Parts: sequence; structure tokens; C-alpha cells
Amino acid sequence: MKFVHPEILWALGAIAIPIIVHLFNFRKFKKVLFSNVEFLREIKQETQSKSKIKHWLILISRILTLSAIVFAFAQPYIPAPGSTDKVGANAVSIYIDNSFSMQGENQNGRLLELAKNKAIEIVGSFQPTDKFQLLTSEFEGRHQRLVSKEEMVDLIQEVDIAPVSRKISEVVSRQRDLLNNSSLDKKTAFILTDLQASVSDLSTVENDTSIHFLVVPDLAPDLSNLFIDSVWFASPVRQLNQPEVLNIRIQNSGDENRENIPIQLEVNGQQKSVATANIPVGASAEIQLSFSNSEPGYKNCKLVLDDNTITIDDAYYFSYDVASQISVLEIKSKAEGPEAIAAVFNDDPYFLYQVSSEGSIDFGSFAKTNLIILNQLHTITSGLSAELEKFVTSGGSLLIIPESNAELSGYNELCGKLGIAQIGTKNSGEEKVNYVNYEHFIYKNAFEKNTGNIDLPMVKSWFGLQVGSQSSAENMMSMQNGLPFMISAMKGSGRIYLSAVSLQMEESNFINHAFFPATMLRIAEFSQPVSQLSYFLGKEQAVALRNLSLTAEGTFKLKNISNGQEIIPEHRTAGGNTEIFIHSDLDQAGNYSLNWADQQVAALSFNFDRAESYTKAIAPDAVESFLGEKQWSNWGVLNDSVESIAGNTTNLSEGKKYWLSMIILALVFLAIEILLIKFWR
Repeated sequence: MKFVHPEILWALGAIAIPIIVHLFNFRKFKKVLFSNVEFLREIKQETQSKSKIKHWLILISRILTLSAIVFAFAQPYIPAPGSTDKVGANAVSIYIDNSFSMQGENQNGRLLELAKNKAIEIVGSFQPTDKFQLLTSEFEGRHQRLVSKEEMVDLIQEVDIAPVSRKISEVVSRQRDLLNNSSLDKKTAFILTDLQASVSDLSTVENDTSIHFLVVPDLAPDLSNLFIDSVWFASPVRQLNQPEVLNIRIQNSGDENRENIPIQLEVNGQQKSVATANIPVGASAEIQLSFSNSEPGYKNCKLVLDDNTITIDDAYYFSYDVASQISVLEIKSKAEGPEAIAAVFNDDPYFLYQVSSEGSIDFGSFAKTNLIILNQLHTITSGLSAELEKFVTSGGSLLIIPESNAELSGYNELCGKLGIAQIGTKNSGEEKVNYVNYEHFIYKNAFEKNTGNIDLPMVKSWFGLQVGSQSSAENMMSMQNGLPFMISAMKGSGRIYLSAVSLQMEESNFINHAFFPATMLRIAEFSQPVSQLSYFLGKEQAVALRNLSLTAEGTFKLKNISNGQEIIPEHRTAGGNTEIFIHSDLDQAGNYSLNWADQQVAALSFNFDRAESYTKAIAPDAVESFLGEKQWSNWGVLNDSVESIAGNTTNLSEGKKYWLSMIILALVFLAIEILLIKFWR
């Protein structure tokens, strides 16, 4: 036990006063003589003994009364676990979870309203000189300061549901940073939440023993919820008039099996496909929808399932682009060579094919190009090598075909930067391609897989490709001797393809083989920018876009297609890419068009964070057990009603105070003294 004002304990010396009074003021007894004193002596002894007991009891009651009064003024208390002896004003941070899950209800009402009422009661339990900080799931900038009690109550009353979900570790980190930056020594942090299992990552929390943390839970009953968790295409790029296979993962967080759940796909407002799904209890299921894109352009898509429990996650928005044209740039030497590449792309309007000699390269055009083909250059300069590295890293595709007598130092400098392989010495002999990686995305579904004797290219001369152990290169085709014929690798968000043979007829018959145009076309098709299908709301994020031509004066506008709401996002241009910055204040799920000067340049989609869709919660007892295992004495769980939250908050944050108990004891001892004096005769 400790005292708020221990100096008052010196007043216990006043106990000497009743002791002195009692020692020197015992009642005197008179002696009366009688003829027979034997009987009177017995009465005298009995009366005097009882009188002494009465006076000693009165003395004890007076001592206890004075002691209780002194203790009451000294204000005794038992410190809360993890509290300190620091004096002065408190710095109090209160986090109110206002994510979608707080729309739930329990027997006491709506969770968010309960949390707000408890927060107001908590504020009321502190002193007027204390300072407060409000924190919500949005992490708003206006909340990053300490305010007075009156301002804090006003801020709490303004809190409303937001489409943002925060892990407890994020909340604790933010509270710790603000409280440690304050000038106050006494620090307390409250976390008012529904303890959803998906965000209650207490095991990753970095504890700060200088702060007293109190978890204030309000739980809703578990609900059986069904939601679309994620979507992805089987193929990395979207192609015109080609079959598309969309994979959908549906999660069942409830306690019962769900069968024959209808799923509907809408593309640009028109229904494209319908399917049904069976999802086991507490598990997920994957289904596929098939359709095709008959027109190029931006596609705004919406998946809808039928589930009436929690409706905010019944729709999943995503978008993509079907390119109307793919830009291909061939860079070749001045010397005349085979026109095999031009023959593949020239007559197809789907490809914007351009050719440039190595002496007249326009590096500025790289940002508007999907695929660059280095066709048998004698050497690669350091300037070209640096520009190609930036091109690939920012999302472009590069095909390298070496010249038969190439100067390999420039080639290997570029290949080293791209991390694909090193080109070794030239080899000669009769070889044949005997392996095609049909699982590679370039060849997957492009040919019918044949396990018999298929006609494959012949090779007479080739370069040895030396793939390092750290390289991510993947074999596309290889020869009978086991050496690679063509390989591919990733660099940043771009792709690199490297051939071991030139296109000279005397070195291979590759350009006359059916694999040549198929390989060229597939490499070009897969050179389209692969954009993310959708993004989650409530996060600071950057969207990188390639091949944007921002010639006119204007600004970016992000427009919600369904309701027309517009925002102006920040942007910057770097390395051939344009980055659009999406802030956490965007709060409406849906399909959006990104416009520049009244021209659409991208389609973006945003969804609510699926962490809110998992309805399972952690029991407060489990939290207390975890805190006990960790021996975090500065943490506690305050699982009380609104009516009792204020008193228990004071007890848990500052300790159990006993000054009122001392006053009651003083009155009890004083009453005992009065009863002894009045009724003991």
C-alpha cells in the first residue's frame, strides 16, 4: 500500500493525546467503611475491573478513529499492476475501433455506440488537468494531438463507421509514438475493440512498460458470413476474342455448410456469366467462370454473391484493360538481315510495329513501347544497356537475339544487369530442339501437347547460356545436349527473353519453323502491362501505370462510375511510369475511371478490406491468459458495463484507492466510542 500524501502520516503523533488523557484521568474510586467488608470487597473488585475494560476499549476506539482520519487525508492506495510512482497530469490515448465489424450488436446495443459511451465515461474518470488523444481506425491527422477533456468528448461523439481495419499491433505502435512524444510522464492507453481474430495480433505487439495499456472489449455474437475473398485470371494478360478463365475464392466463416450459392459476373454493367458454389463450414472454395472479351478497352467488373448476413462483402469489384494495339519496336543493325520479325507483325493491325537501326534509337519512345526486340546487334552500348534496364524494370518486355559474331562484352553487361544469364562461347554441330516447356506461359495452351515425334527446330551453331544459381531464369526450349535454346526471366515488373541462336539460316531453321511466329506473337501478347485487378480501401498506396501519353494540359481525376463522385489524386512521373497516389480517405468501394484531361487512361477498382469479413472474435479470458503468459504487468482487460467503467478505469489505471474506506472506518470507530460511553454503565 502507498499514500498520495505520505507527509500527513506525521499527524499519527496525535494518537498520544488520547493516550495521555486516559493515563492521567482514570475515574477515582472512594472508599466507604462497612462493618462487614468481605461482601463489599468482592463488588468493588468486580466494578473496578469492568471499568478498566471499558476505558481501554474507549481508548482503542479513539486511537483507531484518529488513525483512520489521518490515513484518509494521506489517501492510501494499492498501485495497479505495472503502474509507476510518477506524479502530475496524465497523457491518455483512447483508440475506438470504428471498422465495419463494429456495426454489430450484442444484448447491450450497437458495438460502436457502446465503445463511444465507454470512452466518454473513461474521459470523465480523469482529472481536468489531464490531456487526451483520440485514435480511430482511420488514423486521421487531426487526431494526432493531445486535447482537453471537453474537446475529447466532442471528438468521440463525431466518430462514425469507416471502411478501414487496423491490427492491434498498428494501434499500439501509433499510441506508443504519440504518448512518448508528449511531455507528460504518466501515460495510459485504452483500446476499445471487438477483438476480431483477424486483427488481434497481440503476439506481434512490441510492449512498452512505460505505458499502462487497458483493453476494453465489446463482443458481438458470431455470425455465419459468406464473402468473396479474392479473384484472379488463369492467364496473366487479357486478349481480344480469346477465352478467359476467372478464378474466384469464396470464404465461409460461419458454422454451417453453404450450398448452391449463386455467383454473378457483370462486365461494364452487362451480365457475363453465372455459377453456383458449395462452401464447407469454416473453409473456402474456388470456382471458375468462363467468358471472352469481344471488344477492346477498359472493363469494369463486379462479382455478386447472395448472402444476407453481412452485405458489405457480397460484392467484389475489379477491372482490367483489353489492349486495342500492342507496340513492338525492333532494333537491328545497319546491315541487311532476315525480315522474319517484320513478316510476323507487319500485316497484323493488332500490333503497332516499328523498326529502328542501332544508330538512330529514340530512347524517349521506350515508355510507349510494350516489346523491344534486339535483333542481332553486333554490340550493345552502355547507354542502350542502361535505358533497356530501366525499360524492363518499369514493366516492359525485351527479347535479345544475338548476332552470330557478336561482341559479347556489351551483351553480358546488359544480361548481368537484368540477371538472366551470361552468354558463353560459340559452339557448332548438329543439334535439334527436343524439349519444349509447355507449362511456360508463352507455350501453355498455344499448342496441343504431343508426346510423340514432333518436328522441332534444327540447330547448327549456338551460344552457350550460363545461368547462375541466383538467376530466376526459366527454360523455354532446350536442345538434345541439354543446353538451353531460349530462356526467360523477370526483372522488376518486366520480362526478358534470351535466345541462344541467331536468326541466320546457316545457323538454324528457327525462322522457318512454326514455333517462330507462335513464339514471337505470344511474347508480344504477354508484353501488355499487367495491372493489379483491384485494391483495398483504407491504405496509402501508389498505382503505377505504363504507356501513358500526357501531352495536353490537365490533371488526373478519379471518378466513381456508379455515383459520379470525383477526387483529384496526387501523381508523379518517374522511370517511364506514372504513379497515382491513393490516400486512405477514399471510402467507397466500386469501379473507378482515371481520367486525364477528359480522356480515360486507366480503370481502377477498390474493395473493402476482407479482414472485416471474418467474424470470429477472441474471448477476453484468452487475452488475459496471453497477458499472464507474457507477464505484461502493465496490461489489463477492462470487461465492464458502461455504468461501472469509470470507477474500474480509475482502479486499473491509477490503483485501488482507500481514502473513502478510511473515512467510513473513522465514523464506525467514533460510533463505537459513543456507544461505549452511553450504554456501558
